[in-house]
Amino acid sequence: MDQQQLLDLPTSDASRKYEQLGYLDAYDAVLNCDYAFLAYKETESATDWRVRIRSSATAGAVFEPAMMKNKSREANAQGKPWFQWGYSFDPSPADPRNIQFRVHHRDGQTSEVEMYVCLRKADGTAGAQKVVRFPWPA
Repeated sequence: MDQQQLLDLPTSDASRKYEQLGYLDAYDAVLNCDYAFLAYKETESATDWRVRIRSSATAGAVFEPAMMKNKSREANAQGKPWFQWGYSFDPSPADPRNIQFRVHHRDGQTSEVEMYVCLRKADGTAGAQKVVRFPWPA
């Protein structure tokens, strides 16, 4: 049985079209809280679009094509296979939670977006890692 998503895709209208690209949810036992992340493409015209990640419990991210093109080229020049973008929660010795939005590239061309989440078990240790990757819209 499929579980209901905790976040809904915005409704398309005459000025904007929305297309779901990915969804991830995870549970943090320490806070007794569900986190949900919904990735979608928002199109305003044939040439004006962006990718957004909306979150139920944190800030999200906006991925503008021109910015991703420049950052992918920069990451490639630095020998990095991906770069982080938008909101993040980095782990520390006291809190192992890790939330990252990663943009992957192939030879400097944006190729995929990854939502990476690791929350906590009831004892405060790191829980299971959850990862959803989806192709960068053409």
